[in-house]
Amino acid sequence: MGDFGRILEEWESMRRGSQQQGVDGSRLPRPCPTDQPDRASWLERAIEQYPVVDKDADDESASAQPLRPEQVPVDDSLDLHGYTRDEALTATGQFIAASAARGLRKVMVIHGKGRNGEGVLKREVRQYLERHPLVGRMGYARGPDGGRGALWALLRHRMKGRGSVSG
Repeated sequence: MGDFGRILEEWESMRRGSQQQGVDGSRLPRPCPTDQPDRASWLERAIEQYPVVDKDADDESASAQPLRPEQVPVDDSLDLHGYTRDEALTATGQFIAASAARGLRKVMVIHGKGRNGEGVLKREVRQYLERHPLVGRMGYARGPDGGRGALWALLRHRMKGRGSVSG
């Protein structure tokens, strides 16, 4: 059993209040059931003793955590304020195609919130982007970036010489 399994067994035995052997063979102190700080410090010591190691990483750069989609910077944006539904959908399609052709990774479409948060463009643009073949993951912007009045989208890119989409 790996280190994680032994740590988990120790943790579970502490939760039940029994005394068990530690990973290194020593006897673990029996914590008081209400002594939450002791449990937390025990877990912190165990994590320090057995750090997470990426066994597949070749070097330091390979072990770096990838960015979550929300953390990827926006490369370009389109503001649809003042557009009709049809104009907005046409402009959005052209914007997505042009952005993918330029090799952009993440774009923002600002559609506005509409009246009482029930905007027509908000609903229609989201549905359009959900079906678009060049759009991968998407979500609403953070509050300062427009909140529910803007959508970010990660773009897929067509592979050269093929009809498939990557991303």
